[in-house]
Amino acid sequence: MPPVISFIGKPDSGKTTLLEKLIPELHRRGYRIGTIKHHVHTFEMDKPGKDTWRHKQAGASTVALSSPTGLGIIRDVPEDLTIEELIGRYYGDIDLVITEGYKRLGLPKIEVFRSALHAEPLPDRDETWVAMVSDAAGPADLPGFCLDDVAGLADFLEERFIKPFPRQKTSLLVNGQPVYLNAFVESFIRQAITGMTCSLKGCQNPEEIIITIRQGAAE
Repeated sequence: MPPVISFIGKPDSGKTTLLEKLIPELHRRGYRIGTIKHHVHTFEMDKPGKDTWRHKQAGASTVALSSPTGLGIIRDVPEDLTIEELIGRYYGDIDLVITEGYKRLGLPKIEVFRSALHAEPLPDRDETWVAMVSDAAGPADLPGFCLDDVAGLADFLEERFIKPFPRQKTSLLVNGQPVYLNAFVESFIRQAITGMTCSLKGCQNPEEIIITIRQGAAE
């Protein structure tokens, strides 16, 4: 899995505004960035009356809107997917995944705090906090960044989370969970599957190979 960092904070603390500045800075440095916004309420993204909305209302379990510049998919799920399953399925080519939310998970966290709006930062800070972004002096035991120090924050993420974890060439997901592959197994799987795929007609120079195997009868 690519590294994951979660930006947390009280409402209106400026998390999204900060990410709107941070993501372009990381992109400028050549990194592919993915984001996940965690929402605890009922999912609703499509606009009523649009064709895709009408497809979904008619009973489609998966609806996709495809264009030359982007792809959007709405899919029913029986429960909230784990962060590991989301990233394992959809973020394999990403250098860093940034989430908004997931405050209760054991992910590394950066808190965004604005003293102009709130008297105190979030309570119950623990060892998963790795930095603070604030308009006031933060805890002495955490790296601190001003709200406008986007370059400094990007440096921190680059050195602490991106460079130590280079993007893997092969990933394996079993029952929705990513499986760790040591160097030997990763190389063996990649070379074996690539070799067999290259022997197929029209598959001589594959840049990406995706294989999905489903066991048993579909429910």
